[in-house]
Formats: sequence, C-alpha cells, structure tokens
Amino acid sequence: MKKVLSVLFLTAFLFFIQGCGGSAKQQSEDHKFAGTFEDEYGDIFTLNKDMTTSIQFKNTPKEYKGKWNDGENHSRPYATIDFNGDPNYYYLRDGYLYRYRQDMDEGRCKIKISYKN
Repeated sequence: MKKVLSVLFLTAFLFFIQGCGGSAKQQSEDHKFAGTFEDEYGDIFTLNKDMTTSIQFKNTPKEYKGKWNDGENHSRPYATIDFNGDPNYYYLRDGYLYRYRQDMDEGRCKIKISYKN
C-alpha cells in the first residue's frame, strides 16, 4: 500500500511540475515581439508588453503612439503594427518588417531591423 501511495504521489508531483513548466514556456513566448528595434532607415519602433507601441521616425520630432497585435493568445507567427489608424500597416516576422501581407507571405520587400538591448 505504501508503494502504491508513493507512486501516486510521485506521478501527481510530475504532472504538477510539467504543468508549471508549460506555463512558464507560454509566458516567455507571450511577448516574443516585444522590445525596441530600429529599421534600416533609422526609424525606431518600441513594442511594449501591454500591446502598445511607439514609432519615432528618423529626422522627425513627433512620436506616433499606437497598438500592435500578434493574434489571440499570441498565436500568430507575425505581429501587425498600427500606424495612422490602420491596424495592419506594418507586419513584423522573422526579424523583418513588411508593409504588405502579401510581401510578408512571399518573403519579398523585406525591411531589415535590429533589436536594441
């Protein structure tokens, strides 16, 4: 009987540990696009964890505030960035920025970016 209880306890403990590990992994992936990056033209984008964004265009003192989105439960492999009222003005995927969804899907017209630390 002791052996059975020990096995049950160990099994329950392993399920608990596995569940915690899964949620920690999900948390780290939740905001995979968050951060500050600069595009090849010198424009600076900041994507905050609260899904807000700011864009500072080179040689312009005005900072644009908006939102970004990467799908329900952060499930999309890309993020969209709002600009000038258009929630899909920019697309961010695999270290590149795109202006149009079709360009992103076909891997053309990539705008190089580099994340800041």
